[in-house]
Amino acid sequence: MKKKIIACIAALVIVGGTALGIVLYNTSSDTEAVTAAKEVTVTRGDVTAGVTESAAVNVESLEQTFDLSLTATSVSASVESSGGGSGGSGFGGGSGGMSMGGLGGMVSGMSSRSGGSMGSTSVSTSSQSSSLELVIDKVNITEGQTVQKGDVLMTITQDSIDSARAKLQKAVEDAELALKQAQIDEAETRLSAKYEYDTRIAEGSNAETVYQAALEEIAQNISSLQSQISDLNTQIASCTDDKQLSQLNTQLESLQSQLSSAEGSRAADELAAKQTYEETVMYYENAEDLYNVAVSGVGTASEEAQEAVDTAKADLEAFEDYIKDGSIVSEYSGTVTGVGYSAGDTLSADTAIASFADAESITVTVNVTEDDIAAVNIGDTADISFLAYPDQVFEGYVSEIGSSSSSSKSSTVSYPVTVVVTTVPEKMLSGMTANVTFISKKVKDVLCVSNKAVITEGADSYVLRQNSDGTEEKIKVSVGFSNGKVAEVTGVSEGDTVLIKGRV
Repeated sequence: MKKKIIACIAALVIVGGTALGIVLYNTSSDTEAVTAAKEVTVTRGDVTAGVTESAAVNVESLEQTFDLSLTATSVSASVESSGGGSGGSGFGGGSGGMSMGGLGGMVSGMSSRSGGSMGSTSVSTSSQSSSLELVIDKVNITEGQTVQKGDVLMTITQDSIDSARAKLQKAVEDAELALKQAQIDEAETRLSAKYEYDTRIAEGSNAETVYQAALEEIAQNISSLQSQISDLNTQIASCTDDKQLSQLNTQLESLQSQLSSAEGSRAADELAAKQTYEETVMYYENAEDLYNVAVSGVGTASEEAQEAVDTAKADLEAFEDYIKDGSIVSEYSGTVTGVGYSAGDTLSADTAIASFADAESITVTVNVTEDDIAAVNIGDTADISFLAYPDQVFEGYVSEIGSSSSSSKSSTVSYPVTVVVTTVPEKMLSGMTANVTFISKKVKDVLCVSNKAVITEGADSYVLRQNSDGTEEKIKVSVGFSNGKVAEVTGVSEGDTVLIKGRV
């Protein structure tokens, strides 16, 4: 024989975040079942139907780095000449040292030509860099804090800003000075090359005349010596004074020695004159090419110096744009997951300013079976709830539907569906569990109650309302959309307590 229940037991349970009162009754004999009454509340909200799947949240991590140039480069320019030398003008100025190996050999061997230096003259630039040190004055963020794009993350000391600005401004001034120096030096190089070009043209035009004059001078020198010797011999023949005769003989020996030397070197002197003539003609014929060689490097240094000016100005402009009022602002919206600096630290390109859980890149990828995938389309909205926030519903949309895959434990075919979370709680971390509902139908802002609280009698529907004095009242209601768990109802008020009765 079963024991007779002689007491009424009341208990309070929580179902889906709603307080439910459970009351057990025994109204007849001890062999009858106990009737259980569960209290539920009429609430206002959305009734949603769809497919629900669960998965872990993925939150992309973003880093904000300090990408400003941390160096100021000062540039200078200098002029360099090579392959040059000066020598006597005209013929008889010495050996030319000419190489006949083409234009390049000729340029390298012109040590005896008139008109100054020859070869290549160029202007080169050199640079020296100094580091910029920007020091953190105050850090305004902590890990776990939510920030918006444009919020101030950190501030920089004014002293370090002023020091860095001065270095960058000096770099601009140095670069502009180097550009002017390069332009001046290159202009001088062009003038020198033009002077040498004009000199070679002039010498080449008179080369034949000068050459013939040189040959005539050699011949006249020998003829003059011969005439002087003849005159001395005549004087010696008629001289009777021994002392005078001795002087005449001495002069004769000297002239004979000079004549012998002149006749002996005549061939070499004529050859030297001819070589000088040929060299002068060669310079004349190649004057334009030699000029082009001399100025071939002109302009390079100016271009390099101009690039340095442009770079220095761009660095200064980027610095002013980045620093502004001395604040470093956030480039992203999201939750701070890491802070790279403390007050007093120096900014470095190697250390991130901060890292964030990107509020715009939170996704959930769930597997939807082939039975339900037809109801899911790219762009569809979805309701999302998180275990960490059980009383809140957030929104998202379908961004991608992947290729099918089969489970290793069964033959079920499913499809990975990625949902972008568009509304998020204050703190969202990777790995949190999310329930994603792909909505097939939704009615918004309606009175709703558990389906189990609705009693159907023929074509009519009722709920059993519990009044404030504890009495029960049967209320007729109209039932609208139902998702199988919750139904839209009218005929009751928000906050009413209704009973779900069943046998235990």
